[in-house]
Amino acid sequence: MIDSEGYRLNVGIILCNEHGRLFWARRVGQRSWQFPQGGIQRDESPEEAMFRELAEEIGLRPEHVQVIGCTRGWLRYRLPKHLVRQGNKQSCIGQKQVWFLLRMLGDEEEVRLDLSDHPEFDYWQWVDYWYPLRAVVWFKRQVYWQALRELAPLLFAGRSSRLAATARATRSAQRGEEGSMRRDPSSGRMRYPAHSTRVTEPIAPVATPQRPLIVPLRRVDTCHHPVITRMVVSTRRFGVSDSSLIGPGLEQAGTAALEESCIVRSTASGPRHWSRR
Repeated sequence: MIDSEGYRLNVGIILCNEHGRLFWARRVGQRSWQFPQGGIQRDESPEEAMFRELAEEIGLRPEHVQVIGCTRGWLRYRLPKHLVRQGNKQSCIGQKQVWFLLRMLGDEEEVRLDLSDHPEFDYWQWVDYWYPLRAVVWFKRQVYWQALRELAPLLFAGRSSRLAATARATRSAQRGEEGSMRRDPSSGRMRYPAHSTRVTEPIAPVATPQRPLIVPLRRVDTCHHPVITRMVVSTRRFGVSDSSLIGPGLEQAGTAALEESCIVRSTASGPRHWSRR
């Protein structure tokens, strides 16, 4: 049915699942994707046309969906010139649509794309709410934006209100707002009433600063050998409390390393000299 301006009366269907994702279908034999839609027949209301198109195109009946809402008025888009059919008494220049937002109640197995003699779609998937704006054909993009923007509050209003109520309840519990503080006439102190529920989080224990660890050093007769000196300094720096690291084992290891790497040559009158093997 075409109005006096050349727009075909039409309904669009935005079907969502429990997660707020939308039904997105591919047209048979084409690469274009879209929402289900169809024309309104004579003596048929937009809602009746919506349920008829829902059954013909994707096989769902009224008991499989919940009607959340619809657009307040008609949304229009014009067809490109090469898609306008010429030669008819009244050419169709575009679509004049009422968009319905539905929530799917049944199982996904209820979706059937092959119930019609001329199937509209051959594949479908769930997509994010605003994804169709990027994927739909260009001349439908504006009307999709208008429909999604108008119907979005109906879909997300319940979810946002539940989140807001949960946040308010949490803040109220944390501040103890179920019973405001009042002054106790007997003691003069501010207290919460006995019936109030005050939620407090456990206080984490404060870490007490520890005194720096001083490792006792034993005298090692290594003639200030640089390797042994670095080992001892590193032990002090990292705060190793195990005295075994600097005990006799270290002394023996240092002495052995010293004997293997150096030969001490001494004279009666002169200072000590080191020479490498």
